[in-house]
Amino acid sequence: MLKTRQWGQGIACLVVAEEPLRDALTLALASAGISVKVASTEGGALATLEKAPLAAVLLAHSLGSAVLASILTSAHRRHPEVPVVVLGATSTVDEAVDVMRLGAVDYLPPPIDSQLLLLRLRRIIEHHKDEKSKLPSVKASDFVGLVGASSAMMRVFGTVEKVSRYKTNVLLLGESGTGKELIARALHSHGPRRQHLFVPINCATLGKELLENELFGHERGAFTGANERKKGLFELADSGTLFFDEIGEMDPSTQAKLLRVLERNEFRRVGGTDKVKVDLSVIAATNRNLPDLIANGKFREDLYYRLKVVTVVVPPLRERKEDIPALIESFIADFNRRNNGKIKGISPQLLKRFMECDWTGNVREIKNAVESAAVLAMGDTIDADSVDNWTPTRTEVSPGVSAPARTGVSSDELRIPLTATLAEAERTLILAQLQRAKTKEDAAHALGIGLRTLYTKLREYEAQG
Repeated sequence: MLKTRQWGQGIACLVVAEEPLRDALTLALASAGISVKVASTEGGALATLEKAPLAAVLLAHSLGSAVLASILTSAHRRHPEVPVVVLGATSTVDEAVDVMRLGAVDYLPPPIDSQLLLLRLRRIIEHHKDEKSKLPSVKASDFVGLVGASSAMMRVFGTVEKVSRYKTNVLLLGESGTGKELIARALHSHGPRRQHLFVPINCATLGKELLENELFGHERGAFTGANERKKGLFELADSGTLFFDEIGEMDPSTQAKLLRVLERNEFRRVGGTDKVKVDLSVIAATNRNLPDLIANGKFREDLYYRLKVVTVVVPPLRERKEDIPALIESFIADFNRRNNGKIKGISPQLLKRFMECDWTGNVREIKNAVESAAVLAMGDTIDADSVDNWTPTRTEVSPGVSAPARTGVSSDELRIPLTATLAEAERTLILAQLQRAKTKEDAAHALGIGLRTLYTKLREYEAQG
């Protein structure tokens, strides 16, 4: 007699709970053919999330709000493709709303019925599978400048591919010229809103009044010269994606209005009284340190958390120099395509110079250097004669903070003279870790200190000069 294939065969789920709930959930999932991974601690859950391909996570609220928040936040940020279902401790609406805000896709109040659990879990898993199958994968070759096989860029590509499946807000962090807008376009072009408009706006190029008029539009007669109704960018981007470049430059009063749109999905045109409903995703980018701006009262903390549903950190070029040859090749190919050019490549000597450069202007700077050299090239190869007036850039850590001197030791070692004071040794270690880590948050974690403590130390170093 043939055995009927169970719907859960071939998939795995993670159960994060304590006994006896963990055992009951394991039995229920196994009855549907699901392979069960179990964890009872925050560390165990996060480790399993990183290692195993999972169809879903079942998370018990009884583990405590702090553990729950940490797992939900980490899962939503690092693995948005894995749905998390919370098994409630109470039947209160507030509890359900809280976990949904943190990224849970469903909430089951007690008592937990195994048949209802399996029914809802199956629907959730199949829905996520269908959504994933509808979307094309993200390839670096789709975008000039989004090129590289370094581990840093592979992490970015992996995150873009995961996040692009969902209608969610994304915050892009990185230095100027690293390609944040290219990544924003990749998120849109490979996501569920790709059939609608991608609308970019640079917050640094417009004053407060102009920015609000651009965003919200206006009614006829709203101000002198407003002879007819004008749709704003929110309306133009309806059902699509609105990209805020240099969000850190936005005026605080405009930040408040943006927050209201994100909370209510509606706004009023300038000079209008009627509410306009919109449904869109927001991607914001900045090269500024938003926690510092928040501490100085220049950026709203509530808006910051609304924007950073998912955060993507774009590495500077100096941290992925192995990608430079591939970038140069892509820029030459793009130059040839646009200008009917015949450039075949770059000389080994010039490539060596380019590899030694710090490129503080990042991908944008090297792209401009390659194009300039291609224009001035005498033959079909870009060489040193094509870039006589080009001056290499040098790396800077941040204003008022000096970078530690380079030594002959490996990247995992640091030499501190015995004549150094404890304060000097601490400063050297902190600044070295900042150069090594991708973000200040990573640096603080590696140093074993809180992020607030790290910012305090950096402000002290800036004051000392």
